[in-house]
Parts: sequence; structure tokens; C-alpha cells
Amino acid sequence: MCLALLLVAVARADEPGDSRQLFVADFELQSTEQFRETLRRAEQLMIKGVAPQDGQARVTFVLHGPVIRDLLRENYLENKELVDLAASLSALDVIEIKACQTWMGSHRVDEAHLQPFVGTVPYGAAEVERLVREEDYIDF
Repeated sequence: MCLALLLVAVARADEPGDSRQLFVADFELQSTEQFRETLRRAEQLMIKGVAPQDGQARVTFVLHGPVIRDLLRENYLENKELVDLAASLSALDVIEIKACQTWMGSHRVDEAHLQPFVGTVPYGAAEVERLVREEDYIDF
């Protein structure tokens, strides 16, 4: 479902007036490959001009599942392509990534081991809901 919504977002890039739209990608049970593909599609938003590099990320990834482990420093060599793409898109203000502290705590993942471009939120599902309800984000 996340990938289908992403396709809609990329298609909207051709429509006028959508350059300020903000998106949230909710990652709970998705695979590493789905995460990588969604990052690539977010990159397409930048290429199409929907995500201008103006200091505000257009897509927020909220991770509250196993893909968090892909972004641990000790797993960098295993996930180099994914981490490098995520870091690049983050540095270019296309995306921001937030990891769920609740999930990390229950799975013994130390926040200090995350890549430096990954932020945290207390509870991932609540953050997704807040972004949609309070800040008018739409599903990515």
C-alpha cells in the first residue's frame, strides 16, 4: 500500500500547486527492499521538483519496525546502498527519518547506534497520526 501511495505522490508532481505538499511514510512491517524502493521514489520527487531543496523535507519516514536495524551504524556495510541513499536524501532536505523509541526499547536497539541523520520519536504510530491530523501530511 505504501508503494501505491508513493506512485500517486510522484504522479502529482506533474500537477501545479502540489510543491508544498508534505508526505508521511509509515514503516512498520515493510522489508528492507520496500524501504529502498520507497527511498528511490522519494528521490523521484526531488527530480520532478516536488521536493525542492528549501530546508523543509517533503517526506517524513516514520520507522517503527525491523527496518530500523538497517540504519544502525554497525550494519552500515550490509546496507551501504540504502544508508547512503537515505543520508543523501536527508542532507538534501528531501526526506527526514524518525525512528520509534518504543520499538527500539522493546527490541534492545540503542538509539546511540543509529546513523546521525536519523531522529527519534517516542511512539511511531502516534507520530504518523499527529502528522496527518495536525500538520496535514498525506500518506506516501
